[in-house]
Amino acid sequence: MGEFMEYTGRLAYAKRANPGPDVISDLVAFQAEDPTFTDLDVARLAAGLLFAGHETTAARIDFGVLWLLSDLSRRDALVADLDGQLASTVEEILRLSAPTAFGPIRYAHEDVEIGGVTIQRGELVIISNDAANRDESKFATSEDFTADRKPNLHLSFGHGMHVCIGASLARTELRVVFLALFRRFPNLRLATDLDDITLLSNSVTGGVGKLLVQW
Repeated sequence: MGEFMEYTGRLAYAKRANPGPDVISDLVAFQAEDPTFTDLDVARLAAGLLFAGHETTAARIDFGVLWLLSDLSRRDALVADLDGQLASTVEEILRLSAPTAFGPIRYAHEDVEIGGVTIQRGELVIISNDAANRDESKFATSEDFTADRKPNLHLSFGHGMHVCIGASLARTELRVVFLALFRRFPNLRLATDLDDITLLSNSVTGGVGKLLVQW
């Protein structure tokens, strides 16, 4: 993160000298209106925007392609009814691709017992949205990719007052990507065996190391 913020700090410096029609130029321009908005604030916010607005969506694209191509009947079902299947397919991709290693930080508002462990009021907990999205009491055959799953009230974007402010944007991006991808390449398929695909375990957002395809 330190290296990332150093990069965005340099990027902001360059945009200050040569502004363009982009978000970081807008952030730099805002400094003129609010002197309390420091260079560190710009670097931190720019890093957050790049991370949350790009890396997470890119990883969901990887996972979505992987799930659709690992069983070609899924791909064929989507291609046969792109308009009808697209939205529910994206929701199932989101459900199954919530990051596994980390989750949102919360504080207990009251004592609660979960799995025989008492979490006391005020204690910090780290929640696994991925585990919640695989709760068999809420999702039948929760480990299976079911493109037409309804209802699909997953927690990949969080919930309530803490829901991700980019949820609508992410859904739109994924729908646009998969519509364009499978409309242009309806015969898209994996170019390697599943066993040769490496999943990233050292990333907050998860992802695939390399996903080779052919058409």
